[in-house]
Amino acid sequence: MNASAPGVVPPWTSAFRGYAERDFRVELRTPIHFPGGRVIQDVAGVFLRLPMWRGEPFRDDFGKKSAAMIELAGEHLFAELAVLRLMQADGWEGRWVNTYSGGGEVWKYLTEWQDAPRAEQRTRPIHDSEARQLLARIAAFNKPRRYKGCWDTYCWRSGEVAFLERKRTAPTYADVVSKEQEEWLRSALFIGDPRVSLDSFCFVQWDYQSSQGHTRAV
Repeated sequence: MNASAPGVVPPWTSAFRGYAERDFRVELRTPIHFPGGRVIQDVAGVFLRLPMWRGEPFRDDFGKKSAAMIELAGEHLFAELAVLRLMQADGWEGRWVNTYSGGGEVWKYLTEWQDAPRAEQRTRPIHDSEARQLLARIAAFNKPRRYKGCWDTYCWRSGEVAFLERKRTAPTYADVVSKEQEEWLRSALFIGDPRVSLDSFCFVQWDYQSSQGHTRAV
């Protein structure tokens, strides 16, 4: 089985209502084979239309340039944090797990991006012990890559977890999951934790809303 079971709605779905234009599947470069014959060939994806920030750019835009100009509720956000804000509004906790120049380790756990140089950005450790330990277990299994390939936004809520990778693309762009992201997906599924399933993962493609701001819900 490579898709959600009939009638099963992934737990992250409701967080994107009002911004989601369509859902789709993203094919894996290398299918994941499990003992017993189960094969995973793809992962869920959703395409979002997000509002553009019209103010000044960040002094340090982390090299994202025009992809660093999202606005939600008056806040200037990167896409990783915009996804986090939508999940938080739906009752989740989470972090942007940023592995920038981390050599397989986490550079910083982020919940916001101040208009300041990246060295001044404040890390926000995960205080929920179960959520923190689950992330560490996946990283330990994911040798030798460790946290390299961890999907951008990691969220948890009442025994559920979600890993969300984001990329700005055209609506019809056929994306692929990188090798490192596939390895993280494989490691997360192979540790056998009941909180983690294929439905815990979502590849978020996005672009800006049109001038009319029209969207339709999936």
